[in-house]
Amino acid sequence: MSALVIIDLEVHDRARMEQYEQGAIALMARHGARPLVRELRAENYEGAWAPNFFVILEFPDREAVRTFYDSEEYQAIKTLRLQAAHSNGIIVVDRAEPAAA
Repeated sequence: MSALVIIDLEVHDRARMEQYEQGAIALMARHGARPLVRELRAENYEGAWAPNFFVILEFPDREAVRTFYDSEEYQAIKTLRLQAAHSNGIIVVDRAEPAAA
């Protein structure tokens, strides 16, 4: 089952964020991830949530997310993201099954 990482970022240093993205995207790919969504202008259609910079990544499974996130290689890159933005992120695993009748 694939795992999706859903992130909402509030970027305050665009140049540093671009540095982060350059390193992180290649590293994520080595961990089997692929970006699905990178949206700078998400449209709110219900409620008060107004994401600033919305990202969805797909990893092979939850373990792959943790292996990536906890890797020494990512720790150096993560510092750039922490300097460039405030973020909220969650991991969800695709366990969708049809509803019982």
